[in-house]
Amino acid sequence: MPNDKERNRLVVSTSIIQEGKVLMIKENKATVRNKWNFPSGRVEKGEDTLAAACREVKEETGLDVNLTHTTGIYNFTSSTDHQVILFPFIAEIRGAF
Repeated sequence: MPNDKERNRLVVSTSIIQEGKVLMIKENKATVRNKWNFPSGRVEKGEDTLAAACREVKEETGLDVNLTHTTGIYNFTSSTDHQVILFPFIAEIRGAF
């Protein structure tokens, strides 16, 4: 069983809604294969949550975004028994789409 430090996860998620369409990704990780999700992932050690959200979108979609809003901060226990602190954002695509 992981220790408490390993069990805590800081996670960002970004919703991109543009021209009435919602951008989602199809997961390819073994535990969530073929499930639809918003671009998201863990905040790396020493990383700012805003930078992490933009990085995850870029890594998963190739798009650069401007964060416009947050919808709050959520704290829950995941199905893998990790404490997750989630920072969800809303963003707009930067440049042409």
